[in-house]
Amino acid sequence: MDYNEFEILISPIRLSRYKISCAHNKKKTRQLYKANIRMSQAFLAILSIFEVVLRNKIDNHYKRQFYPVIGNGEWLLCSTLPGGFLTTTGCRNSLNKVTSVYAELGAAYTHDKLVSELSFGFWKYLFAGRQFMAGGNTLLAIFSNIPAHHNQGNIYAKLDKINALRNRVAHHEPICFGAGNTIGTIYARMHLQEIIDLVTWMNINTTQLFYGLDSVIREAEYIDSI
Repeated sequence: MDYNEFEILISPIRLSRYKISCAHNKKKTRQLYKANIRMSQAFLAILSIFEVVLRNKIDNHYKRQFYPVIGNGEWLLCSTLPGGFLTTTGCRNSLNKVTSVYAELGAAYTHDKLVSELSFGFWKYLFAGRQFMAGGNTLLAIFSNIPAHHNQGNIYAKLDKINALRNRVAHHEPICFGAGNTIGTIYARMHLQEIIDLVTWMNINTTQLFYGLDSVIREAEYIDSI
């Protein structure tokens, strides 16, 4: 396929930033666009595993914490009932997310289905000030290796950056640019490090966890060479 046909299919508007960054070199423009897709695909695999690990760590922690009070492991649903911690002032958005997903599940509800259907944003906000305090100020326990000078705010900030990356990738937005229209992978590399930091702080071996899915750096190095 020649470049002109490729540009029509992808759209000149979508390719414009790539084209500018490649000094209107058609071959490099196409290479950069496809390399960005490959790096995004690599991130999707890592983000998928990270999200599952994070929510399972949170789920297991709160199951243990609230079991003596509620007598079962369904802490999420119980958190929305009268007296539940998500009914605390300032936690309304999180409460609404749980009740909305619960309603959508209907008769198919199970605790595990509710856990899997809640968005990354929901799990991120459990580290926001109000939700963190309402949950008993204990959730940092899942990060057994967190540096001494870090707190819940640091975790939330990292998760917020990861969430932003996740949204960019999901909406097919580029992650291969630096300042302006220059080619650069600092953004991608920094966000990969945020993920590595959090997994490491959970006392998990990142090399083993992401084995076979560690091509983000390889794609970043290729992009930087274009």
